[in-house]
Amino acid sequence: MKSVEIALSNNRRISVVDYLKGFSIFTIALMHLLQMMSNVPSKIIKLSAIGGTGVHVFFLCSGFGLYLSYLNKKTTYIELLKKRFIKIYVPYIIIVLISFFVPWMYTGDDRIPALLSHVFLYKMFIPQYEQSFGTHFWFVSTIIQFYIVFIPLCLLKKKIKNNSIFAFLFLMISVFWWVLCYKAGVTDIRVWNSFFLQYIWEFALGMILAEILNEGRRIKINAIALAVLAVVGIGLQAFMAMKSEALKVFNDIPALIGYTSLALLLMMIPNIKKSAEWLSKISYEYFLVHILIFASILHFTPKDSLVVQGIVGVIGIAVAITVAFFYHKLVNKITKRNV
Repeated sequence: MKSVEIALSNNRRISVVDYLKGFSIFTIALMHLLQMMSNVPSKIIKLSAIGGTGVHVFFLCSGFGLYLSYLNKKTTYIELLKKRFIKIYVPYIIIVLISFFVPWMYTGDDRIPALLSHVFLYKMFIPQYEQSFGTHFWFVSTIIQFYIVFIPLCLLKKKIKNNSIFAFLFLMISVFWWVLCYKAGVTDIRVWNSFFLQYIWEFALGMILAEILNEGRRIKINAIALAVLAVVGIGLQAFMAMKSEALKVFNDIPALIGYTSLALLLMMIPNIKKSAEWLSKISYEYFLVHILIFASILHFTPKDSLVVQGIVGVIGIAVAITVAFFYHKLVNKITKRNV
């Protein structure tokens, strides 16, 4: 019976994590593309939302990667923020600056205040600016929030040696946040439904997995189990989303389980695995540039022709990957010089 085995390699990397990052960014970008195209049937738009679930995997992988690195080389709070500033903030703000000069990337008359909200990062507290210049930029706000609390999380993890207690604690924190957002009626406001407490249980789970694998243990899941988890998880996610928009704030658990299980199943197909692992190398750069590329190309595409937009969309994916590849090389030069 086919199965997926997760283990730490000799070069201290987890190939499954690389694959999941590449697979996730592809489905997220595909979802954004379909949502930006005119005349796409509403059922396809709703179905494409499953691709956006890949963001949960990103938070899981972020907690995993950061903590695995921390376990092997302790870092100070200032050192962590400096490295993250160079690797995350600098590439991000460059794309924001480029988007600022592209007329169709922001239509408000407060363009300069919107730009400043990105530069100084206070946009994460102002709904009208959180997704300015790109609907995906909310993710950067959330991941920076995690960087701010990461070292305290590491110290707490050291005190709470029991992984079950650590996982339960942060699951309860997230559940509390979900209930708070639901009761306050803010589940559809990005600065609330994407605050780091929404996803902290996934980040903490990533830290636990990093510790387990760092100890030399292996995780093995067979294909039948993955198939069952994929069907149940995605089914529950879809049911809650269709039942009520407000209930979507509660569907993170089935979303992560269902999406990850489906991704791991597809990993058994060699071509998908190889492509996703390659894309993972430029995943952050692809994430940053894809909305700008798609919006710019579709801006000049006839709005009344879905076929033409579809063809242009495929071209847009290729262009975005190409731009991300070269942007990745530029970012590497900057980070190697300053880190």
